[in-house]
Amino acid sequence: MHVSFAFITFSTLVTFSILLLMVRWIGSTQLTQLTFFNWVAGASMGNVAANMLTTSDRSTWVSNCYALILFSGISVLAAFIAIKSRQFRRVANGEPTVIIHKGAILRENLRRTQVNLDVLMMLLREKGYFSYSDIEFAILEPTGNLSILPTPQSQSVSKADLVAGPDLSERGQGPYIELIVDGEVDEDKMNETGHTRKWLMDEVIKHGGKSIEDVTYLAVNGEDEIVIDMHRRDGPDEKDPSI
Repeated sequence: MHVSFAFITFSTLVTFSILLLMVRWIGSTQLTQLTFFNWVAGASMGNVAANMLTTSDRSTWVSNCYALILFSGISVLAAFIAIKSRQFRRVANGEPTVIIHKGAILRENLRRTQVNLDVLMMLLREKGYFSYSDIEFAILEPTGNLSILPTPQSQSVSKADLVAGPDLSERGQGPYIELIVDGEVDEDKMNETGHTRKWLMDEVIKHGGKSIEDVTYLAVNGEDEIVIDMHRRDGPDEKDPSI
């Protein structure tokens, strides 16, 4: 198979130039891939550009080049419509969703955003919060980032914390360890914390549950203080507060 290195070199230089111009044309939001729409547009443009680089047929290259320019033009048009129409922005980019309100997880909103509890707790830990009871509001942005407004109590820091950091010793409060997530017990963490099934069941019953399956989330710290979230089908925490 004959390979034209001159054509490959020309194709690579021209494809790079066109792709750079198209991205600059779309705007700076494409570079940061702020929303799902931007991410899809960027991935699609990259795929078309990759096809341009790998083809050795001139007619195919021209077709892909036209497709890249056309797709970029449609992306610019969509961005212009989004500026003019909030309804279109909501469809294309999504909208912020309240995930936690006054220390309670809004499970219906969590299901709607397709974020599970493990991912939510990971996002909270990345922000420095090991218990969602410390959160007044947590809002999942269309970019996938989590915006957090902590409770006034969690914002208070002692002088000792500023000097030596929070007390994470065995006698201190320490971070919370998850024992139940979505009605399933983490046996490894049960053994790690030294708690028994009887203790766990007693806590569930104490908070109004009948079985482990009634618990959405239960975590315990070094002082046996727990954070527990029971299934409340029609409770006030299921409402989506306005933001």
